[in-house]
Amino acid sequence: MMAILESKTIIITGGSLGIGFAVTKKCVEEGARVIIVARNEVDLKRTVEEMEKISSRNHLIYPMNVGDLNRIIKFAEWCNNKNILIDGLVNCAGIYGPIGKTTDIDLNKFSETLQINFLGTVYMCSVFAPLIKSESRKKIVNYSGGGAASPFANYSAYATSKIAIVRFTENLSLELAEDNFDINCVAPGFVLTRLHDQTLEVGPNKSGNSFYENTKKQIESGGVPPEKAADLTAFLLSDESNGITGKFISAPWDKWDESDFQEMLRNDKDFATLRRIDNKTFFKKS
Repeated sequence: MMAILESKTIIITGGSLGIGFAVTKKCVEEGARVIIVARNEVDLKRTVEEMEKISSRNHLIYPMNVGDLNRIIKFAEWCNNKNILIDGLVNCAGIYGPIGKTTDIDLNKFSETLQINFLGTVYMCSVFAPLIKSESRKKIVNYSGGGAASPFANYSAYATSKIAIVRFTENLSLELAEDNFDINCVAPGFVLTRLHDQTLEVGPNKSGNSFYENTKKQIESGGVPPEKAADLTAFLLSDESNGITGKFISAPWDKWDESDFQEMLRNDKDFATLRRIDNKTFFKKS
């Protein structure tokens, strides 16, 4: 079976750790050349060494904070100078930010979270969308999750940034529809990453007792494997997902790999989107 990302070049932010690392590995396994972006150059070098064991397609790294627009512009110039043809973009970089009631937290940290998680995604999409030159559909995958589909008290900076990414994804998919783009958003589920160490560090008083206890249980059970999000991301970057756009898809809970579900994603404009719900009537009574 042919690799679904054969000959494609994919930029992955936050691609050196956690979910981003799993996404990077999956893309390489599926034949892609990757350009990995993260703040820590040591992590980037380690990751590209791992990728070169899987494939020797001249994978590249670029150390950068995605919250810095000027750095992103320089990154784009760097790609142009190297004559890199980009097929897809994955925005996976993110931080948890301050934990606690909004009235108690450091609002500068709140702003920093929005800057990295939300504006970092906006900046990357805005600067790099014009540079994506795929012969097939052009692909962007953004990462949402915690707090985007339901309230996430005591993590308001993180949750607010993630819900903003969903609406931004929907908007951008409409804005760039005529330019042959498919732009979607992934909810990875409770994947065990370094972010959850912050919950354990601050304790139940700041994080909220129920989420604190749930975090401990998820850690004990192993949580959701990051490979689920990586598999979904690779699908959304591939030609197999052509025509699916503007959707918010759960990696562990949605049946995205089934043809019937994929057809609903293509044909129902309100399916897998964020909409107001009234009366909670989901099924017709017989």
